[in-house]
Amino acid sequence: MIAISPPAPPFRVVPVDHYEVLTYDGVLLSTVVGSIVVCVYDAVEEAGGMVHLRILPTGFGGREASDETLAAGLLLLDRCLSTLQTAAPTARNWQARVVTHYGADGVLQPIGNGVLHSVTHACQDSGVRVVQSDAESGAPVTVGFRPA
Repeated sequence: MIAISPPAPPFRVVPVDHYEVLTYDGVLLSTVVGSIVVCVYDAVEEAGGMVHLRILPTGFGGREASDETLAAGLLLLDRCLSTLQTAAPTARNWQARVVTHYGADGVLQPIGNGVLHSVTHACQDSGVRVVQSDAESGAPVTVGFRPA
């Protein structure tokens, strides 16, 4: 007898400053370095999405994110959540897992903490419960997310 493995689900790469939403079985992948990835899913429905946000200081040596970068990131998060709600209108149990990467030497931690704080509050304001938040520095981290 020959064992046949089921095919691997399709995957999509989510680059920085982008988001993807899946309403089918698939995997979202992102390499996180000096950025934040937010994986949003419904605890009951099989819909989910990933948004990849950049962490940038206001200028060389700055300790805060620029207002424009932060506003663009929050707008991208809002678009992702809106697309998810349209794709899964009966979903009521939205949750998120967040991975923050502070760069190779961790220098982005003060800025990243501020961006993370804003992202967490934006999720909560949209009815999304953040159930896990991890922080890394050093080598880039590859995040794989399968909402189904």
